[in-house]
Amino acid sequence: MFESLRNEKRPPYTAPVFSADLKAGITLSANYVPTAMALGVISGLGPLAGLWCGVLVGFVAAACGGTRALVSGPSAVLAVITATLVTGDQYSLSEIAVIIVMAGAMQIGLGLAGIGRFVSYMPHIVLTGFMSGIGVLLLWKQAYKLFHLGAADLAIAGGGLVLMAVWPARAGKLLPSALAVVAIGWLVTVFLPGAERLGPVPVGLPVPVLETPSLEFLSEAVGPAALVALISSVYSLMWSLLADTFTNSQHNPNRELLAQGLGNLVAGAAGVLPGGATIATMSARRFGGKTVIAGVICLLIIAALILSLGPYVAPLPIAALTAIVMLVGWKMIDFSFLRKLRRMDAKFSSVMLLTMGATIFIDPFFAIVLGVIAANIVNASRIESLELDSVVSVPILDSTFDPAADTFDAHVGLLAFRGTFTVSSSRKLIRQAGEDIRDHDVVIFDFSGTTHIDDSAANVICVLIDRAKQTGTEVVIFGDLSRISRTLYTFGVLDRIPKDRIVDTEEEARELAWSLVKRP
Repeated sequence: MFESLRNEKRPPYTAPVFSADLKAGITLSANYVPTAMALGVISGLGPLAGLWCGVLVGFVAAACGGTRALVSGPSAVLAVITATLVTGDQYSLSEIAVIIVMAGAMQIGLGLAGIGRFVSYMPHIVLTGFMSGIGVLLLWKQAYKLFHLGAADLAIAGGGLVLMAVWPARAGKLLPSALAVVAIGWLVTVFLPGAERLGPVPVGLPVPVLETPSLEFLSEAVGPAALVALISSVYSLMWSLLADTFTNSQHNPNRELLAQGLGNLVAGAAGVLPGGATIATMSARRFGGKTVIAGVICLLIIAALILSLGPYVAPLPIAALTAIVMLVGWKMIDFSFLRKLRRMDAKFSSVMLLTMGATIFIDPFFAIVLGVIAANIVNASRIESLELDSVVSVPILDSTFDPAADTFDAHVGLLAFRGTFTVSSSRKLIRQAGEDIRDHDVVIFDFSGTTHIDDSAANVICVLIDRAKQTGTEVVIFGDLSRISRTLYTFGVLDRIPKDRIVDTEEEARELAWSLVKRP
């Protein structure tokens, strides 16, 4: 089990690499602080929760993770999910902490089970619709908040958005645009005293709020915890894949899930935001970072700042943080994908829009479940046609067995199953193959080319055999059953056939079938 958690051998960590990571970490901290504070604010847990999430999840993920250059911490999508838990008044802070701990435990379980690479198999159309819906939610909620504030706040937020839009990329390597917006907004409040300020922020270590939950609550918390675990896992593994492209390495998905799970376990116990890999991974690369040490240096600086940050951030205008969040939301909307909707198959575009709409207007957890179900239905319809094309049903003329037989008679039929058969094709398989069975006295089931059968397909084969018995049709089976024997035995397929009707080769099956036809 633990073999899957080992990393590949990595290149040595040299002095030039450390120098690059040091410079990147210092610059990254200037970009990281305002964004983490802004995400903490929109989560409802406060700016300190966002900063401590970066420190705790970031340190644990960097120390235990399986990706060479990954920066973890608070993300916009997890901040929005946390906000839905906080603002709904359905859960207390201690219960939210339990949900985050449960999410971390789920991620650890996925990593230890060695199925990390499968977590990232969420359909792209579902993930795109979900992330775009979260982006719209961020934009709408922040815009709604601004319009209920004063003209000064509108001016600061508008100016901040324009500034970030036109900020030169070269200048961003020295002074990140988010920090520039915060600094300028700070100065502007001197001349616009009507702007709403962040106010005093407590300093020091996070205060744990975790309490022993009731059994009734644990069952209720499974859904939200699964959503947090799923989004954190998928999002982290996406950034891991991206990090591989510019580090020329290969991440270990199981170890990365274990690390992110441990990070969220610590975050929940400390009463802060859940986290995962973030866009800061790309920022660290842009600033010259080579490994996770760049993120660690950034987090060390943030940890030092947290302990004495409170008095200095009190005058910070909320509108400046709002502008940062609105830009994050804008970037989360996949406009390139939306432009392709007109050229896309209507089934796939409908899944994307359905997921996006459910995220915006109903609930993020419901949106993910609905999107995955809809995507599976669409994919099942495609797989159905492919699987049915792999079913070969042909009559075998009697003249191939006995040259003296009537040329047009075919008492024996061959039903060949090539490839994979699943629930997708089960319903139509009954109708298509069932009609062919009634036309023959003996039907040969050819499993020589079958690679996989699921429970639904096995049940269909049972139905076909039972129908053959009802019409007096004999059944002969041949092929290498080793790949599918467990499924066939489990669902009683082979129990329906006498052992002497199961042979190894097609030649044996044909001889046996013809002997059954000639039998008085």
